Amino acid sequence: MCSEDRHTAMDRRDFLKLGGAGLAGAVLLGTAGTYRGMALAETGSLRTEFGSAAQKYRVPVELLLAMGYVNTLWEMPPPSASDYEPGDLSGRGAYGIMQLMQNPSTDTLGDAASLTGLSRDRLKRSRAANILGGAAVLGEMQGKDKPQYLDGWREAVAEYGGGTLYAAQVYEALMSGASATTSTGERVRLAPQQDVEVPLVYTIASADYMRAIWRPAYWGNYTNANRERSHNITKIVVHVAQGSYAGTISWFKDRRANVSAHYVLSRDGRVAQCVRDADIAWHAGNWRYNKHSIGIEHAGYADYRRTWTDAMYRASARLAAHLSKRYDIPLNRTHVLEHRWVPGTDHYCPGKYFDYRRYLHMARRYRRG
Repeated sequence: MCSEDRHTAMDRRDFLKLGGAGLAGAVLLGTAGTYRGMALAETGSLRTEFGSAAQKYRVPVELLLAMGYVNTLWEMPPPSASDYEPGDLSGRGAYGIMQLMQNPSTDTLGDAASLTGLSRDRLKRSRAANILGGAAVLGEMQGKDKPQYLDGWREAVAEYGGGTLYAAQVYEALMSGASATTSTGERVRLAPQQDVEVPLVYTIASADYMRAIWRPAYWGNYTNANRERSHNITKIVVHVAQGSYAGTISWFKDRRANVSAHYVLSRDGRVAQCVRDADIAWHAGNWRYNKHSIGIEHAGYADYRRTWTDAMYRASARLAAHLSKRYDIPLNRTHVLEHRWVPGTDHYCPGKYFDYRRYLHMARRYRRG
């Protein structure tokens, strides 16, 4: 998302400027079912950095690669992308490709500093150091027993990422494989892994929207209300999370976050509902807008083109069409807003790569259909 306070806008002037060192054209090829004896590419490449970290801390390199892909699509965001800031939607305090955390609830950044001997600042800014720190933390969470098989790491992965939902995303990436070209020109590929099982994630209630899964935010991160009866829902606000799908949902569950949105969408089109439509989520940085809007959060980063997949556009436009029909919200620029248009905010959210015209056109088409 962006920034949030229950009653006033929060400032965030330094949005994501993708960085990270590396050589163009490096290719990462996983080997199904094993993580030892894998050839490493040129010095400074992602292969070297992931491989060295995996070897040093006895962590499967495929697992680290899958975590990096789920976290940031193998990009190295600068610290300003999600520096911890109280009341800020994207201010989780999650750093680097391995999303080392530093906020009042979690300090895996500090754990990484203790385990590696590297400074917190270096762990935040250096891609190689960040990967090393993530491997160290994961290895410590796993304990002395380092299983040869990937499924043996599921509990440690869940602990690292704040829950089973994160582990499920990581193991889905392992099972299906992944590929990307980073902003530094490195071609990255993780081959599909054999004999891995995706952890089950349970839900105990149904969502307001039939295509969504109920993933409730902590009760203290939103305001209980009864907006449906008073016909108070008049707007939709579109956000980008500056983080992953699982990481965003986990942040809304954190009792110290003081932020939330009604819905969170993944790049592959999954929809989670975190706050009931009738209640007031803290997402817009403007209390008056919060009271009358539905907040839709999208996993990814404002300055990263690959955030906005076709699957995400379709899923979000369908959701917007549903909300438009249910609450009689006109599908126009006055009632469907980019977060940066909300009075009192100076945010870049949802970023230059969000195609508002396409989004609105799709939403109108789905409503007609």
